Amino acid sequence: MGGDFASITRDDKKKLAELQAMILAKGSEDRDRLLEEAQKQSQDWLAKRTAELNETVENIRNDALLRAQEISARQLMEAEASNNKERLRLQSDLVLQALDLLRKELTALSDRPDYDAILTGLAAEVCEKLSSGRIGLRLNEQDAPLGLDVVGALNARFKNLIFYFDEKPEPISGGVVLFSEEERWRVSADWNTKVEGMTEAVAAAVLKEL
Repeated sequence: MGGDFASITRDDKKKLAELQAMILAKGSEDRDRLLEEAQKQSQDWLAKRTAELNETVENIRNDALLRAQEISARQLMEAEASNNKERLRLQSDLVLQALDLLRKELTALSDRPDYDAILTGLAAEVCEKLSSGRIGLRLNEQDAPLGLDVVGALNARFKNLIFYFDEKPEPISGGVVLFSEEERWRVSADWNTKVEGMTEAVAAAVLKEL
């Protein structure tokens, strides 16, 4: 019997050893499986996060590029607007300077010996459209000595009109002022009026040179 007990003990130990080996083997398999699953999950998580990061970076880059384009476009528009504004200011200044120069040149006509003929011509431009009536003429204070000569020349030219000189001076830089009896109408053919009438032509000439 003692031999049988020893045999059973050996068998039990063998079975126990085999069981332990199986447990260890299965534990090792489970451990490897768990490690593999954990590694796969880690790789999947890393890949997902990397994709999300790349997408975020791409969105940031696109937003930055869009903002840069918007800023660049706005700056270009502002620069263009500034250039246009400066160009318009320059054009306006040049037109004003040209008109002022023209006004000075017209005013300087009073130094010419034929200035009375120039005043007569100004008045005649207005009177060409009149058929009859008494027409009064006024000049500025400086040109008043020429009044009677101008009226005489107009009466000689327009037989159907009667001109007379009114000594009341007009506040004009030069030229003539014509009016009907009781001043039902009056026309200023002075230098300021002439310059204003030439503004568009002067502006076109200036712009053509720019």
